[in-house]
Amino acid sequence: MEENGNLTGIGNGSAIPPGVTDGQVATIPVTQDTMVTLRQNRKGCYFTRVQVAIFTVAFALSIIFVVLLLTFVRKEQIVHVSSPGALQHCNPEIDYTTSGVSVESDGVQNETNSVSAENLTRVENASDNTTIPEKVNITEVLVPEKTVRPWDKIRLPNDILPERYDLFLRIDLENRTFKGSVNITVKTSAPKKILLLHINALWIVKDSVKVRSLDNSVVYNVQRQFHAWKTQFWVIILEEELSLTGYYVIEIGTFKGTMYKDLRGLYLSEYEGTTGIRYLAATQLQSTDARKVFPCFDEPAMKATFKLTIQHEEGYTALSNMPVETEQYMSTEPGWIRVNYHVTPIMSTYLLAIVVSDFEYKEAMINGDYQLRIWAQPNKINQTLYALDLGVQLYDYFTDYFQIKDVVPKADHVAVPDFSGGAMENWGLVIYRETALLFDPDVSSSENQLMVTLIVAHEIAHTWFGNMVTMRWWDDLWLNEGFASLLMYFAMDDVFPEWEVFTLHVVVKEVFPVMVRDALTTSHPVSTPILTPDDIAQSFDAISYSKGMAVLRMLLGFVGWEDFRTGLQVYVTRYKFQNAVMQQLWHTFSEAVGNKFVIEEIMDTWTRQMGYPVVTLRSEGDHYILDQDRFLLDGNSSMGDPSPYDYKWHIPFTYITEAEPNISNRKLVWLSMNSAKIPKGENHWILGNVDYIGFYRVNYELSMWRALAEQLNEDHTVFPEANRAGLIGDAFNLARAKLLDYDVALNMTTYLNQEARYVPWEAMLESIRFIKGMLSKQGAYILLRQYLHDLVAPVFDKVGTSPGGILPEKYLREVILTTACDVGVTKAIDYAKEKFRQWKEDNVQPPSHFSLTIYSVGVREGSVEEWDYVWNRSQASNVAAEREMLMEALAQTQKPWLLWRYANWIFDETKIKRQDVRLVVSYFAKNPLGRMIALHLLMNKWEQLNEQFGADGFLLRETIAEVTQFVNTEFELDQLETLFSSKMPAIAFRETRNSLELIRGNIKWMKANYQTISDWLRLHVVGML
Repeated sequence: MEENGNLTGIGNGSAIPPGVTDGQVATIPVTQDTMVTLRQNRKGCYFTRVQVAIFTVAFALSIIFVVLLLTFVRKEQIVHVSSPGALQHCNPEIDYTTSGVSVESDGVQNETNSVSAENLTRVENASDNTTIPEKVNITEVLVPEKTVRPWDKIRLPNDILPERYDLFLRIDLENRTFKGSVNITVKTSAPKKILLLHINALWIVKDSVKVRSLDNSVVYNVQRQFHAWKTQFWVIILEEELSLTGYYVIEIGTFKGTMYKDLRGLYLSEYEGTTGIRYLAATQLQSTDARKVFPCFDEPAMKATFKLTIQHEEGYTALSNMPVETEQYMSTEPGWIRVNYHVTPIMSTYLLAIVVSDFEYKEAMINGDYQLRIWAQPNKINQTLYALDLGVQLYDYFTDYFQIKDVVPKADHVAVPDFSGGAMENWGLVIYRETALLFDPDVSSSENQLMVTLIVAHEIAHTWFGNMVTMRWWDDLWLNEGFASLLMYFAMDDVFPEWEVFTLHVVVKEVFPVMVRDALTTSHPVSTPILTPDDIAQSFDAISYSKGMAVLRMLLGFVGWEDFRTGLQVYVTRYKFQNAVMQQLWHTFSEAVGNKFVIEEIMDTWTRQMGYPVVTLRSEGDHYILDQDRFLLDGNSSMGDPSPYDYKWHIPFTYITEAEPNISNRKLVWLSMNSAKIPKGENHWILGNVDYIGFYRVNYELSMWRALAEQLNEDHTVFPEANRAGLIGDAFNLARAKLLDYDVALNMTTYLNQEARYVPWEAMLESIRFIKGMLSKQGAYILLRQYLHDLVAPVFDKVGTSPGGILPEKYLREVILTTACDVGVTKAIDYAKEKFRQWKEDNVQPPSHFSLTIYSVGVREGSVEEWDYVWNRSQASNVAAEREMLMEALAQTQKPWLLWRYANWIFDETKIKRQDVRLVVSYFAKNPLGRMIALHLLMNKWEQLNEQFGADGFLLRETIAEVTQFVNTEFELDQLETLFSSKMPAIAFRETRNSLELIRGNIKWMKANYQTISDWLRLHVVGML
C-alpha cells in the first residue's frame, strides 16, 4: 500500500463512506482510524475491524459454496474469453483479430471477435516452441441441465451426406501455416436446420460461412455458428430449415491452420539437403485427422469426390491423389504456383493426401497407361529402384487377381523423413516412412528387404480392399487391415514363391505373436464396438491386423483358393465405391461356395468374441474325443467379459496320422460349438492343425506328446515345417497356461541341433524368449544360456556365414549367428568382432544380412569409443534401414550410464526423431540390462512420456507393452498399478490393462514353474551343476 495513496474497493481495511449505497464503490483517502463507519440510507451502525473481517470471510465462503454447488449440478462448464488479442501468442503469423473471426464455445453466443477458451490449449504433439496460454481473462458461464443435442454425439447424422468437396489450400512452408476455403456439396434426405462439420485445430472466419442452394438462387441465413470442441464439430444453425430432400452447398470461405511436427493432419517435416535444412509438408489423416486440414464430414462412410487446388511456393512439387490438371505461376503473387488436380473417385476423407516437397522420382509405366512413381530425397533416389520394380509386379498381380483395374490412373509412393506408422494407403498417393519403402542392396539387411516387400504389397492391396470398398465404421477396421495383410502374402507368394512366406513366415511372425495377446482376458474381439475417438485410435492394433489376417487365412483353408478368390472378386465388384459391413462379406462368401457353408455363422464366432480355443485330444475307446475350451495364458483367470457365444467356436480341425502323413491327405472334422470325435486306427501319433492353418492350439495326452517328440528326434522332416514350429509354440504356451508340464515342452526342442530350417528355430527362440525374460535375474539363467549354446553351436558349424542363398536361407544364417553370439559361441563372436573391426578401421561394409548382429556385438563387446563411433555413423548414414540397425545396436551396450544417456535422448528430437522413439524403446527390451533401464525410465518419466507422446496412438501403447512384458515381481506390479492409475492415458487404456494382466500372470508363472525348468535344465546341460 502506497503512503498517502487512495484505496478503491471493499476490504483490506478500506471503508464505504457515508452516503454511498450498497454495491457502490468510492475513492477515499487513507486514514489511521481504528473504526470503520458503515452508513446506509435509513440508519447507521458501527463495526470493529475484526467484525468486518469476519463478515468478509463469511461472505467469500458463501460465494465459494454457491459456485461449488452449481459446479456439481450443472451439465457442463463453458469458458468464455472476451479478449480478442488473446491468441496473438499462439502464432504471430495468423491475424486472429481479423474482423469476423470468431470461434464460439458450445452453447454460448459470443460477441464479434471473441474466442472460446477451449481453443487455447497447446496443440497436441506440437514439437516446436509455440506456447498457447491455457486461460486468458476467463469468465465462467454455467449451462443448466439439458437434453442431448446433435453436437453432443460423436457420430454424424446420416440424413445429410457430402457429394463433392471443392477444396483450396495455400501451404506456406516458410511460415509453417496454411489457409484455405472449401465448398461442400451435400444432399439432404430430411429437413435440416442444424448442420454439423468436423474441425480440429482450425480457425474459421465466421463471416465467410454461407449455406446456399446448388444453383446459388437461395442463400440461407445463419442464425448461429460455434465450435463444439468436445466432439470436434463446427455447428451451423440456420434461421430456416432446408427442404426435405435436395442438394445444397456449404461454403467455408476462409479457414486457417498451423503445421506442426506432430505427424498428424497436414504436418511439417524436414531433412538435411545439400544446401542445408529443407522443409516439406505431408499428410496423415487416418483415422480422424482430415478435420485438422479442412472442415469436412470426417467419417469413413461419408464418401465424396474431391476437387483439390493447392497453392505453394516455387521450388517445390505438390502431389495429391490425382494427376495434375493445370499448373500456373501466380502473376499476382510472384514466387507462388497454383496447381489444380483432376477430380478424385468417390472416397473417404481419411484417404485424401498431400505432399509438398523438392523430392525426385523414378518412374515406370504399367501396361502403357498406368503411371507408377517412387519419390524420395534427391540423395536417396537410387534406393527407390527395388520398390519400383516390385510395384510393377504387385499392381499387375492384384489387377489380375481381382479382375478390376485401379480407377486412379497413377500411383505415387513417397518416402518421407518423418511418419508415425509404417505407411498409409492414400489412394493414388501412398506415404511411407523411409525404412518401409527404400532399399539399398549393399547395406540393407534381408529383414529390411522382406519388410519393404510386405509393406508395399500391403499398401497396394488396399487399393482394392479399403479404398474401392471401405468399412462403414471403425468397428470393422479389420476388414481393411486383415484383408490387406492376407493379400500381401498372396502377392508375395506369386512374386517370390521361393520365399514361402504364406506357409511359413506368417506363422511365426504374425500368428504366434498375436495368439499371445489374444489369450488375455483384456483382449477384444476383431470386430469391436467403437464408442469414442480414443476407441478408434486403440483399434489399430495386432488384433485388427494379425488376428484379422489369421482368421481369414483359416477361412481360406476350408473354402479353398478358387472359391476364396471368387468371393473377393464378387465382393469388390458389388460394393465398389461403397461402404460395406462384415455381414455383407460373409454373405458373398456363402454365395461363392454355393452355400455349402453358412460363413456368417462360422466366422462370427471368430470375429465377435475375443480369444480362441485350445482343442484337446483325449483317448476314449476306439476314438479320440476332441474337446474345445477357451485358451487363456493365465489358466486361473476368469473368462473376463461375457461372450454371446459362451466362448465356443465353429472349429475346422484338420489332422494327419502316422499311417497317412502326407498333408495332401489331411482330414477335416468340425467342432461346431461343441466336441467331436475321430477314429484312432493303428496310429502311434496324430498331428492336428495341419500347416497351422487354424487359429487354435492343440493339446494331446502325455503319451501322444512323447510320441511326437520321438518322431521329431528320429526324423523331423515327416512333419511339415510349419507344424514343427507349431508343436514348439503350442507346447510352450500350453505350459505357460498350466495345461502342460514344462519338461514336456522343453523336450520338443532337443531335436533342434539337427534342424536346418528357419521357421522352427524362430518358433523356439520366440518361445524361449519369454523364459529368458522371466529368468534373466535368476540363477537358472546361466543354465538356460548353456543349453541354448549346446543346441546352436553344431547348427552354426553346419550353416556357416555364407552371404548367398535365397531369403529363408539368409534368415536361418542370420538367426543362428545372432543366437550363437548371444549365448557365447566363441567362433561366432570372433567372426562378428572381426567384421566390426574391419568396418570401423578399414571401412569394409559387413554382409548386409549379418550387419545388425555385427554392429550389436561390436557395441556389446566394446567401450564408449565403439558406442560413440556407432552413434556418429548412425547420424551420418544416408540409408534409413542402416540407421535403424545402428540405433538398435546402441541399445545392446552393457554399460548402464550409456544406456541411461541413450534412453533420455528419446525426449530430444535433435537426437532421436519422434517416429523412432517406439523403435528405440523396443531395442532396449531385447536384453536384461536394457529392460531394467527402460522400466526405470517409464516409472521416473511417466509424466513426461504422457505429456510428450500421449496423443500418439502407436507410440505410447507399444512403449508400455515392450517395457513391461517381462516384469514379474509384486513390488514392480504395485509401482506400475499406482503409476497407471495416477495418470491413465485414454489412448493407451487398453494396453495398460493388458500389461498389468500379463504381469500378474508372470508373477504366478514364476511361482509355479521356476523350479521345474531349473531341474530340467540341470539334467540336460552337460558339465554344470
